[in-house]
Amino acid sequence: MSTDHKILKTDEIRLRLVELEYDDLSNEEFIKRIKRVYLEEFGEELPANVDVFHSSQSKMLKSDTSGYDGTAIHFSSEDNNIDEVYVISQGSQGIEDWEYNVKSMFAGLEYSQAEKTRDFVEEAKREFGVIAEEEDSAPVIGLSHSLAHNNNTTAYLAYDTFDEIYSVNGAQTNYYQLYYAHNNFAEEVRKHFNISRADSDAIRNIDPDKLRTFAEDFYKDKAKSIHQIISEDDPLYAVSGVRGFFTLGDVRFVDSIPDYPGLRSIMDDIPDDVVKDLQELAIQYTVSSQNGGANAAIQDLLGVNMGVVNQFDGIWSVAKVYATNQSEIDTMIRDVNDKLPGLLAQVKTVTTNADIIFQRFVDAGYISVDQKDLIVTELTNIQKELDGMQKSISTLVDIRDLHNFSAQLGGDIGTYLKIKEQAEAIQGSLDKLDKKEFRELLAMIKSGHQIPGTPKGTGGGKQILFGDGYDPYHYQREKRNKGKYFSCVTYV
Repeated sequence: MSTDHKILKTDEIRLRLVELEYDDLSNEEFIKRIKRVYLEEFGEELPANVDVFHSSQSKMLKSDTSGYDGTAIHFSSEDNNIDEVYVISQGSQGIEDWEYNVKSMFAGLEYSQAEKTRDFVEEAKREFGVIAEEEDSAPVIGLSHSLAHNNNTTAYLAYDTFDEIYSVNGAQTNYYQLYYAHNNFAEEVRKHFNISRADSDAIRNIDPDKLRTFAEDFYKDKAKSIHQIISEDDPLYAVSGVRGFFTLGDVRFVDSIPDYPGLRSIMDDIPDDVVKDLQELAIQYTVSSQNGGANAAIQDLLGVNMGVVNQFDGIWSVAKVYATNQSEIDTMIRDVNDKLPGLLAQVKTVTTNADIIFQRFVDAGYISVDQKDLIVTELTNIQKELDGMQKSISTLVDIRDLHNFSAQLGGDIGTYLKIKEQAEAIQGSLDKLDKKEFRELLAMIKSGHQIPGTPKGTGGGKQILFGDGYDPYHYQREKRNKGKYFSCVTYV
């Protein structure tokens, strides 16, 4: 099968189409924009017909809950001998994607989006009339950014979904994830490391460096068809050195934020258990707060229902709420008792190492000493309040187990008032960390993950923002005449 692509044959046009996938366009508008991008890039009309099939049209994905989203594009022309399929899988967007990130990449347990990638590609090929069994059938090329690289690559390695993959700032492949997704890989791992099929968690006890080396060697032939552009400032690249992740294919690194050294060197110095807990805490808070603000985050993480707690402003108000909302209160107590111990263990892992972790950010110039001290202080304060909350709830549960209503009522009232103080103190610490300079730093770090944050082409430098009045022919003449490259980024 030929991999001499005739349509999307440069990094620039591939990146621009990956960016288009985030614009939520109709099929008609998507085709229009593809033709426009091709004209802008090459100064000539697209020499093929274009058909588009979006995952929202898929019958196989009609009841899908994984969060997979993507677009398949078929370029065809008998006269020009063109027959190529490109599938753009979309990166992290909504709450489902971030929840999937935790389960798949960070925990290495979930691979449903990779399965749905495979299903979508198979349906798209049938929709386009591409016969997979034919020796000279159309090549299927995966395009991706962020989470989508993990989806496309896992689908390729485990199910032979693609012939070739191109990615930018991708979430790297996870060998734990592949162990559960790919039977052949799992079988070879069990043989090589002499672990039992009956113990699905035995793989976690294998030395991660040895397992990574084994995975790289196992997939080395397929790695030749994987091509990546990675910004050294991409936060996903920063965490790609921790256990579970391994990088395949030819990789071109670029420095998209020259004034900073990148986060990878910092993350590589942080103990693996700390990184894991820090990642999970950050993502859990992000998912919860996006879903319903800070109060939702506190309830998801701690089990504390702030809608109930905020009604407490004294003993009599607690008694009133207790009388009218007892079922909600009982639910809250059980939730806090279930959720808090695990959360506190994660927080303690981070706070114990906080001074060392954030000093590395100081050394690299990302934050000042004063900012580091603020972060460490507020994280320590959060841990202190969580410790107090856990003791309060533990005492409360013990009292309730006595089945003495008078003792329970008195214990409940005192504990609720204390929980309110502790929850408000935690929110106060979070508010102190929600400072303009930290938001700007996070925005800068985030920019290293975005597609426009990656310099394109050989010349880098100036960006041309294409507007409705843009003349692509003039642009191509300027590029040819001056022999210079200006990166092409679409914002229209």
